Amino acid sequence: MPEKSVILVVDDEPQMVGVISYALQVAGFEVLAAYNGEQALRWIEERHIDLVILDVMMPGLDGFEVCRQIRCNTTIPVLLLTAKSDQTDVIAGLELGADDYMPKPFSTRELALRVQAILRRTGQSQTEINSGPLHINLLKHTVTLDDHPVDLTPLEFRLLACLARNARRVLSTQELLRQVWELENWEGGREMVKVVIHRLRQKIEPDPEAARFIRTVRGVGYQFDQEDN
Repeated sequence: MPEKSVILVVDDEPQMVGVISYALQVAGFEVLAAYNGEQALRWIEERHIDLVILDVMMPGLDGFEVCRQIRCNTTIPVLLLTAKSDQTDVIAGLELGADDYMPKPFSTRELALRVQAILRRTGQSQTEINSGPLHINLLKHTVTLDDHPVDLTPLEFRLLACLARNARRVLSTQELLRQVWELENWEGGREMVKVVIHRLRQKIEPDPEAARFIRTVRGVGYQFDQEDN
């Protein structure tokens, strides 16, 4: 089965979060919820997120500041929710890097369709990830390098897919353990990740000693450098 796209819903009104979450789950998405800006940013640090639905008017860290911080560190698409008809809010959000907006009140069906359209447009819901000569098919679980098939174990594929889906973002060893191994903590986990990364490089890097796709960020983790095609 293809993986569900993960949507983060951020709003300080629990009822609004519940309504949006239910509509998106019915539409086939996995949904995470945050009720303030700080919680939203923690989710983005801890989990792979395909798209953020972000309320503008929140106490403390408002939607504009959250959007700014998201855009400084990631390319995750952002859809802003605004209760104001004032175009100033819309323009400010788009200038900060938001991908789209919807004024409240709105149809949840329209919101789900808008999310699907953004994911198609930004490529976050893609079934393939390409980086130069490296091609990863997320549905078929196949990898080719220079049009030649690469034989990966299921674990190696999950690790590569996790890194590629978070292209250009540094993932810590702890985060990789959570997403790939589904473990919160594991004695010797850092060494295990290092071993599997080494095996992956032997199979997909033209020169494993000079990594082209999977880069080590010392003291932090690993990053997939996606090349333009």
